[in-house]
Amino acid sequence: MPTSGPSITDIKLLFAKSGNRCAFPKCKAPMALDNTLVGEVCHIKGARPGSARYNSAQSATERHHRDNLILMCPTHHTVIDDDEISYPVERLLLIKQDHEANATTVPEEEVARIAISLQQNVSTVGQAGGLSAHTVHANSITVQAGEAGNGLLNQRQIQAVENLWQILRRLSAEFSSVVFVDTILLPKEMDSYFIGADDHPMMDTILEFRDMRAAVKKISAAGGDNATTERPFVSQRLWSIYFVIQALYGRSALMLTNSFKQERYVDWRSDSGCDQLLRAVLPAHVVEHVKTLQVSGLRSAMDYLEDQFLTEAGTRKAHSA
Repeated sequence: MPTSGPSITDIKLLFAKSGNRCAFPKCKAPMALDNTLVGEVCHIKGARPGSARYNSAQSATERHHRDNLILMCPTHHTVIDDDEISYPVERLLLIKQDHEANATTVPEEEVARIAISLQQNVSTVGQAGGLSAHTVHANSITVQAGEAGNGLLNQRQIQAVENLWQILRRLSAEFSSVVFVDTILLPKEMDSYFIGADDHPMMDTILEFRDMRAAVKKISAAGGDNATTERPFVSQRLWSIYFVIQALYGRSALMLTNSFKQERYVDWRSDSGCDQLLRAVLPAHVVEHVKTLQVSGLRSAMDYLEDQFLTEAGTRKAHSA
C-alpha cells in the first residue's frame, strides 16, 4: 500500500460505507454529486506533524489506512480540526462507527462511477491532510504562465488572478459572521431570534448588519473597490465568477439587514437576487442542492464558486459540478 496518502481502494470503501453522506452527526451533506466528489476524506489522527490529533507513533501505513479516515463535508472537516478538545480521536472513532453502522451502503455501480472521479481529481488539502475534489483551504494560489506570449503580460495576468484571490480571502474574513450563523443555526432558529421569540447569543456577531451600509463598508475594506483594475488582465468568466462571489457576500448580508428591519428572518435561499447570482455560474442542480441545505448552505455555495474560480484560473483540472 502506498504510504504517501490514502489508497483509492480505501477511499472507495469509505465512500461505499458512507451512504453518500457526511459523517458529522445530523449533517446530510452529500459526499458526491453525480460523478463528482464534493466531500473530503479526513484523517482522524492527523496526516502530518502540526495537524489536528497527529500521533508521531503511528506508522505511515496506519496513518493513511481507512480505519484512520472519515468522510465529511468541507465545513465539518474544518469544525473538527479547529476544535481538538471537543473532537478528540476517541469521539471521532465513535462518530465514524455510528455513521457507518447506520448508513445505507452505496451500490457498487455508484462506487465505480465515483472511482473515476477520484482517480482523476483527488488532491491533498487542509491542515489534517484531507482529500477533496473541489475545496482548497489556502490563503494564496499559484498560477502558471502560458507557454507563449509576452512575458510581462503573462506576469501581469498572473498577478491579477492572485490579487483577485486575495480580495476573495479578505471578503471571506469580512463576511465570516454571515456564513457562521448560517452554518450553525437553522432558518427557523434564526427567525425565532429576529421575531424576538428566542435569544441566540451567537447572533450577536451579526448585529453590525443592522446598519445598511455595513456590507458596502466590508466590501470596500476587503479591497473590492479596486478590483476593477484587474479586470483587463483576466478572462471574462473569471471576472464574472469573482463578481458573483463578491455580490453574494453582499447580498446575503443585506438579507440580514432586511431581517432586522422586518423583524423576521429573510432567508437568502428564497431571495431571487441570490438565486440569479448562483445560477450565473453554477449548474442548476448544484444551486438547488445548496438551497436545500438547512445549515451550511451558504458555505457550500461559496465553496462551489471558489472552485469555479480556481478551475478557471488554471490551478486545477476542470470537472463537472
